[in-house]
Amino acid sequence: MKLKITFSYNGSVFCGSSTQPHKKSVQDALQNALSYLGIFSPVLMASRTDKGVHARAAVASVLCSEHFKDLSYLKKQINKYLHPNIHIKHLESVSQDFEVRFDVKAREYIYVFNHKDFNPFMSNFVHFYPKFDIKKANELLQNFIGIKDFKYFSKLGNSKTSIRQMFYCKAYGYKNYSIFKFRANGFLRAQIRISVNAVLAVIEGRLSEENLKEQLETKRCYIKSLAPANGLYLSKIIY
Repeated sequence: MKLKITFSYNGSVFCGSSTQPHKKSVQDALQNALSYLGIFSPVLMASRTDKGVHARAAVASVLCSEHFKDLSYLKKQINKYLHPNIHIKHLESVSQDFEVRFDVKAREYIYVFNHKDFNPFMSNFVHFYPKFDIKKANELLQNFIGIKDFKYFSKLGNSKTSIRQMFYCKAYGYKNYSIFKFRANGFLRAQIRISVNAVLAVIEGRLSEENLKEQLETKRCYIKSLAPANGLYLSKIIY
């Protein structure tokens, strides 16, 4: 039986989502929790996140025996070993040909800003930043939509191509928060954090809008620094 696991996690206590030699990743924690219950098959992840990045609805898959057919009970038992930093939201049986990574049609991330005074109890989960013009941010984010080569908006990695299709890119405000939302068929390593920082650089006057467009057209790379990881969340994976 193949299980599809939808779960959330607090990325501030992990060294990224993918398995690490020192076993301090989200994937390692999930693997360990399953092993306590007698499920030893490798856990496969739909997406990777960097150290400090959170997830509201990450997805993984694992093979297990039919013995675990009571999924409601299984979910409760796994969560006992995962809490407080990981929580399984949904557990469902899927067909054997389900590919947790390669069947993905789109991934969605959000980046959260808090415009109130700094609060150390929230500092791992939002980026404290002065309030900015949402309309201007949306004008800048529109430049990211479409099929583009994002090689100047990524760290070096093992991706075969740096071309991605951005379906949706928008900023909106809610009370003392501002949120950037990105949806694409895939993302390069650190793509969103570099993109967020580039938009902020234009808003702050450190980068011109023309420079931003030139970087998106791969004419010249002006900025490669990253926005802090703590404001970023894997929000949704669409199949």
